[in-house]
Amino acid sequence: MRVLLINPPYPFEESPTPPFGLASLAAYLLERGVEVRLEDYVVTHYSREQVQRVLNDYRPDIIGATAVTMNINRGLRIIRDCKELYPEAVTVMGGPHVTFDADNILKDNPSVDYVVRREGELTFYEMVERMDASTTFDDIEGLSFCRDGKVVHNPPRPLIPDINVLPYPARHLLQLSKYKALGFPINMTTSRGCPNKCIFCVGSKMVGRRVRHFDVPRVVDEFAMLAKLGFRQINIVDDCFTTHRRRCTAICDEITRRGVAYPWTAFARVDNVTRELLESMKRSGCIMLCFGIESGNQEILDRVKKRITLEKCQKAMALCNEVGLPGMTSYILGLPGETPETVEETLRFAKELSPHYGFHVLAPFPGTEVREKCDEYGIRILTDDWDQYDANRSVCETDYISAAEINVIADHFNLSIKRYLDELGEQKKRGEPISPQGEELINNLNTFAFVERLMMEELIERYPVSPNGCTGEEIVRNFIVYVDENTKFTQDEIRREVNRLIELNCISIDPKSVPQIRWRKLMGDG
Repeated sequence: MRVLLINPPYPFEESPTPPFGLASLAAYLLERGVEVRLEDYVVTHYSREQVQRVLNDYRPDIIGATAVTMNINRGLRIIRDCKELYPEAVTVMGGPHVTFDADNILKDNPSVDYVVRREGELTFYEMVERMDASTTFDDIEGLSFCRDGKVVHNPPRPLIPDINVLPYPARHLLQLSKYKALGFPINMTTSRGCPNKCIFCVGSKMVGRRVRHFDVPRVVDEFAMLAKLGFRQINIVDDCFTTHRRRCTAICDEITRRGVAYPWTAFARVDNVTRELLESMKRSGCIMLCFGIESGNQEILDRVKKRITLEKCQKAMALCNEVGLPGMTSYILGLPGETPETVEETLRFAKELSPHYGFHVLAPFPGTEVREKCDEYGIRILTDDWDQYDANRSVCETDYISAAEINVIADHFNLSIKRYLDELGEQKKRGEPISPQGEELINNLNTFAFVERLMMEELIERYPVSPNGCTGEEIVRNFIVYVDENTKFTQDEIRREVNRLIELNCISIDPKSVPQIRWRKLMGDG
């Protein structure tokens, strides 16, 4: 059986990371002898012609795609293209959006044959097994489909009780060098599950309220493996890494004991960090903890079932400051009960609590309690255009503050950042001194713009093979001229970025075999 897995486009502005869920599914299938190919259209330009080439070359039996709410429409468009171009393949979608919106997805999109709900590994593999045996899928747990115009939901599948049966994600199938070139981090998980009930999140409904852990040695083995890839940092993306303090400390201490400390970040809650834990995290290389504060108003925090207090937020941040471990705080504007006054409270609280903070706007995603009980919470949902659910613009409003008012506040915050960056750029052009942090910001923005152009226009892939006998230096020099002819970057900028990518092992030049420049594989032969 041949399986094609697809990661649909996702905005670079949202700092995407390599698709961990698809890589985990791919690894589970590969371990059981299934052939898998993974197409990541976040870092590869998508077109109907491109996917047709893939389908003609690979000829998959099953095509699977994942999506969150923000890119569900793009995922559906790709599945529709695949079905039209290669109708003999079975099409499947998974991920949080389709899990909680399966009825609408299947009713409105006949190109989607099946929806896999919640965890995908066991359900998807059972489908592969059944296809090979030419049997039906009627009793496969966790599967939804249409029959005679009606949506059928098979019983839910119990969550995997011991996640240590899962292999490491098949990252060798991914174009990791492109994420590294963009300066994005690489992610990993040490557990599945979230014990919290926040009304704006589907985490506990998707992966369960009981937290299931990978064993500590396995976690540190994977951490050490990722550290060798040379990404700027590793992000531990558990819903809350610090939930189990003793285990969290054990992981950090083992990283330190092995001498594999490397820059990393994680999500934490203000009510489960201690000085001892923070000190252990810092010793092992942690450079920042991310706290979801959500609001500077206690009544709103209580209403959204955050189960924290503003006092605990202050105490946690004071501990971080004492230990010297920066805390990044995040907030959501437009939560139930939000008023112009509570927004001001939140803005003031954020500035006082930490210099590192950011805001999102409430997006009531399918499956969230705030969406399912919007009337009870006094929330008016204004649109179901999923493309607008990027949490940067308001798609709903409360009884006390309009979407327009929320957008003005969000725009003001985002524009203040843009003005700051623009001023830094002008200072640099004028030759005025700027701080090391400002210099790093400007360089990162320039790098981001260059690599995005390189990838989306496939300049490396389209660059013609150099004549035989060319040296590595000649290939690089010719490539710089080629990029100069196809972009507006100066040759100095191109030279600097190309040399940076070579030093990072993101691209390679091999004049001894086929004299050309190419993206490197960072791991495996995938």
